[in-house]
Amino acid sequence: MPVMRIPFLRSFALLLAPLHPATAADKPNVLFIISDDLTAEALSCYGNANCKTPAIDALAASGLRFTRAYCQFPVCGPSRAALMSGMYPEAIGVTGNGSAEKFTAMLGDRPSMSQHFIRNGYYAARVSKIYHMRVPGDITAGVDGPDHAASWSERFNFKAPEWMTEGERYQLTNYKLNFDKDKHYNLGFGGAFYVVKGSSDGREQPDVRAADKAIEIMEQQKDGSFFLAVGLVRPHVPLVAPSEFYKPYPPENMILPEKHADDWNDIPKSGISMNSGGAGLEDPSTQRGVLSAYYASVAFMDAQVARIMAALDRLQLRERTIVVFTSDHGYHLGEHDFWQKMSLHEESTRIPLIVSVPGKQAGETASLAEQIDIYPTLAELAGLNVPEHCQGVSLASLVDKPTAKTRDSIYCIRGKAQLIRTEQFAFISYGEGGSELYDMEKDPKQITNLAEDPAHAEVTSEMKRLLEEKQKQISAARSR
Repeated sequence: MPVMRIPFLRSFALLLAPLHPATAADKPNVLFIISDDLTAEALSCYGNANCKTPAIDALAASGLRFTRAYCQFPVCGPSRAALMSGMYPEAIGVTGNGSAEKFTAMLGDRPSMSQHFIRNGYYAARVSKIYHMRVPGDITAGVDGPDHAASWSERFNFKAPEWMTEGERYQLTNYKLNFDKDKHYNLGFGGAFYVVKGSSDGREQPDVRAADKAIEIMEQQKDGSFFLAVGLVRPHVPLVAPSEFYKPYPPENMILPEKHADDWNDIPKSGISMNSGGAGLEDPSTQRGVLSAYYASVAFMDAQVARIMAALDRLQLRERTIVVFTSDHGYHLGEHDFWQKMSLHEESTRIPLIVSVPGKQAGETASLAEQIDIYPTLAELAGLNVPEHCQGVSLASLVDKPTAKTRDSIYCIRGKAQLIRTEQFAFISYGEGGSELYDMEKDPKQITNLAEDPAHAEVTSEMKRLLEEKQKQISAARSR
């Protein structure tokens, strides 16, 4: 049975509360687009000179772009559970990719983000991956994955070939793969840089089919009020895209991150993430091959964003639709010689976040923001109350005043490791395994660990205090 997390009388009132039919005149739509394993570092609107993302750039040019937004956990399942619940991973009890049953039980009758909109008269649809889906397994199987059924009026999955896509295929990592086409799981593709240059136009791929369905839903729901959540699985591995998307990214033209001698000397062993040596990526030409395939996948994903946004305009819905674009977490592309996610360093924890609100001016904000802030932000922007269980803070005020500040710090975890990030400093604690401290104003690439520097002892002590205070707050919320 679900765990009850709010008082009985309030729970009973929520269950009996009538729905308030929404009209197009007084309730804005929400179009929420989330990409999988996308680092902000790969987007041209975030400064990437190699990768071209015109659709996302156009959205950023019409909305508010957050330059310092962070996930709560640099792994798909926990980050998405935090996002949709509006709660820190420890509070919602999801710190692994896990199962739908645990999330459902821990959430109880508190509404998820989309469920809150349903309770206020909205139609809410999940298109592909919003909660966790195992990629490629749940895609090749065409199943829900660890979903939360109560979050949706309807939900749609798209069975697709993924690593079995016809075309040129090769692996860039040294992982052992199982090429059994009759199985979906434990084949090794979930972490390998397996590349497919598809021979078709891509219409069989999950993101194309997701865009098709999103457009269809907008056409069907254009006269009502909808919360449309569209999950795009690229650039999650396997890196699959039609061959034409690889042409602008020849490996020899890819620019690798700057290398620093003895970069690992001041990083505790616990802070060493998936790296070139362990994955067989020591050769710079192979690393450039990864960037080529990753950027091609990003460009393919961006093309689907373009199709969705073009339909929004064609249906004349832009003027009453709040649009959000984000990712579940960041991703390493060779920084510190690290690859993929799971690190608490900047590239793995920082996420792209763009919020476009009808009638509001475009801009950018350096205000610190967390992934769990999206829930209360959308609720406020849509004129809904913010549920009491939400642990994030609304960022709605930044839409009118981007220079304002809504947070003093952000918090992110990975297992027993924690990150606390303030305006100036980033502090990573591995418990007895050591710590890292970086001055993000002077050292944004996090090259020099100051945690053992006597000159920064006071700063380190203060960051530890902030971390302990945050953990106490989360623990208190969890016990309520």
